[in-house]
Amino acid sequence: MLLFDATHRSLKPVVAELQQAGRKGRSQALYQQCIAAMERARALDDDAAFVLIAQTFGLVIDQDGYSAASIAWLSEAVERAQRCGEFGEQSHMLHLIGRAYYSRAEYGVALGYWTQGMEVARRDGDRISWSWCKLGMGQICDALGAPDLAVKVFAGLGQTLATLTSSAQRLPISQWARFDMRLRELRVVNTVNLGVNELALADFSNALAHLREGMAMARAEQMDDIASECLVRFAEVSALQGKPQQAMDQLQAAQQALQDCAHHWGLATLFLLRAKCESALAQNPQAQASIELARAAAQRANAQHIALRIELEDARIAELDGNLARALAALKRAAVLQAELDKGSKAHMLRHLQELADLTGTATPETPAFQFGGRWKPEH
Repeated sequence: MLLFDATHRSLKPVVAELQQAGRKGRSQALYQQCIAAMERARALDDDAAFVLIAQTFGLVIDQDGYSAASIAWLSEAVERAQRCGEFGEQSHMLHLIGRAYYSRAEYGVALGYWTQGMEVARRDGDRISWSWCKLGMGQICDALGAPDLAVKVFAGLGQTLATLTSSAQRLPISQWARFDMRLRELRVVNTVNLGVNELALADFSNALAHLREGMAMARAEQMDDIASECLVRFAEVSALQGKPQQAMDQLQAAQQALQDCAHHWGLATLFLLRAKCESALAQNPQAQASIELARAAAQRANAQHIALRIELEDARIAELDGNLARALAALKRAAVLQAELDKGSKAHMLRHLQELADLTGTATPETPAFQFGGRWKPEH
């Protein structure tokens, strides 16, 4: 685990400021600040500072739609972490690269990076980075329409995280605070993901309990983007329970919160849900306007799986409105998106995810390898 003291003296306040800003939310300004700081670290050949800054950068690259140029910065951080022998940090960066590809709906590529990240973390004894990669596996299960398997992953991971303490790790006392902070953040995200997938299984009682728990923890950690996402999920529960007007009321506060932290993925989800509620209330013109807002936010975040859901909902609303031409156009766009998302074998990925679901990170066997297509390759 990289020590903050390893960074160049002139970069210490920059690293600390960016880390704090990255935990609170996203913005285009923060994205640009990270790039400028990485350029300074590169000029000073400061591997430690570069990697620490890249870890914040990896949280805000949605501001650039998870572009190839943004991912290239993360790949450089992997090489720098490996060069200075910080394999736990290398695993952390592999997690962030996988997260970028997951957000672009390139699940096979993400799975390749996360599988490798788990193996690097296992060899290094880094339980936090291992767990972040394991959490990503559950998110892919969710995206592939397997919420039951996702719940298994998140529930099992939650049990593992409950047993972790900094004092039980083979770490110097100076690193305990960072371990504890990363552990708290991990518990927040895992708890929210568990609630989201329980919601998909219509397990409303457990879903609400975990979402409330996750939101409380997120607010305590000043993770504003995660807390704001929970507000959208509460509205989703209302909508699924046949209360569209109540859901609409709940979305008002959520929208402002998401806009404040520039959470484009969350805004795309919110506008899509609002369109569904407006349609249920026979407010089709308003629903169409919300679809357009959802489409723009999804495009900004390069969120292809959400874009697919938006086009399908647009087609449904257009058909109800008697606009068959618009419905057909939306279905054609959905077909293109679906074809892109269907590349590779969904069954193959789910089989591998099933293997990984039972891993706890404490056993010695190697992580089962995964290879998908030609875009992902192991980092040497």
